[in-house]
Amino acid sequence: MKKILVIRLSSIGDVVLTAPILRAMRLQAGVEVHLLTKPEMGDLLHGGDAVDKFYTWGEPGLWKQLKAEKYDGFLDLHRNWRSLGVLWQLLYLNVQNAYSLHWPVAHYKKKRFQRWLFVKTKSPQFHVSHVQERYLAAANALIQTFNNHDKSNKKIPRIALDDFAGGLPTVKKLHFSEDRDSPTHSKTLDLELDDGFGVAILGGTYSTKKIPESVWQKVFLSDARKWVLIGGENEKSLADLLVEQFGNQLIDRVGVFDLPASAQCIAQSDIVVGGDTGFSHVAAAYGKPSLVIWGNTHPGLGFAAGKNNQNVGHLLPQNLSCHPCTKLGFDGCPKGHFRCMNDYSAAEIQLLLQKLQAIS
Repeated sequence: MKKILVIRLSSIGDVVLTAPILRAMRLQAGVEVHLLTKPEMGDLLHGGDAVDKFYTWGEPGLWKQLKAEKYDGFLDLHRNWRSLGVLWQLLYLNVQNAYSLHWPVAHYKKKRFQRWLFVKTKSPQFHVSHVQERYLAAANALIQTFNNHDKSNKKIPRIALDDFAGGLPTVKKLHFSEDRDSPTHSKTLDLELDDGFGVAILGGTYSTKKIPESVWQKVFLSDARKWVLIGGENEKSLADLLVEQFGNQLIDRVGVFDLPASAQCIAQSDIVVGGDTGFSHVAAAYGKPSLVIWGNTHPGLGFAAGKNNQNVGHLLPQNLSCHPCTKLGFDGCPKGHFRCMNDYSAAEIQLLLQKLQAIS
């Protein structure tokens, strides 16, 4: 059995998107898969069937442990200076080993220039293929390298995916405590949430990818179910404003749930709403009916949640000449109006939520 090291250091969404590819390498191709990622990122995949062994960036003795594994190949799904540094340490510095293994390395294609062209021109001809397709191509390129140099003629089968989800841990029952500082307290609400609940993802890496208060108001007015708010400490002020307005309709777990707990909360929910952010990918991976509300990025940049997933709806700005204005995000709208978020109407949000309600 071949043993490979996969490098995907961050972020939440990107790590989750690797899961079905790694799962297919294990189950279809029969490869032992180890994953190197940043602290906490691997927690999202622990307990799933995508990875055999985890390593964490910065852990004590990392290089010694990785060198002792004697990997047959490397799959670089990050492709930046850090991942290249890993390969330099483990492979390129050992020239004799590198040649004996026929340079068993595959990198995924980031398509930076094409994404830049799409942002600058707004032309659909520069839409980028989904990142999971590029992950899949890199995985099969590594398999082909193995097959080209296998003298035993025991070929490893290429992997194929119809379902670009899966590989995450199974759903675990979360308990919701009345004490905000102790979410696993033995006194649970369980919440009257037996009737189902939604998850509102308040967080995001950049401000221009986060859903603003005015849009959340339209969401909660359009759907009267209970909603659990998740996010980091940076979203606490927004959560407080929303709870003040909507009271018991909202259950505030912002700054309380860590990454695995937030993921499991999503896995138990009936519906999820979020921006172009990591936990929207988690929702898609669990097959949850989910609405992604886009700010200044665009699905054509290749990172949309829910590839081939009919449970995921996307709300995009229409006829906005400045959209998309970035491939990543900004701390504020460059033009000051933030129309890519502020122009959404209550009617279109309600319509999409009703369609998703029919699924849930």
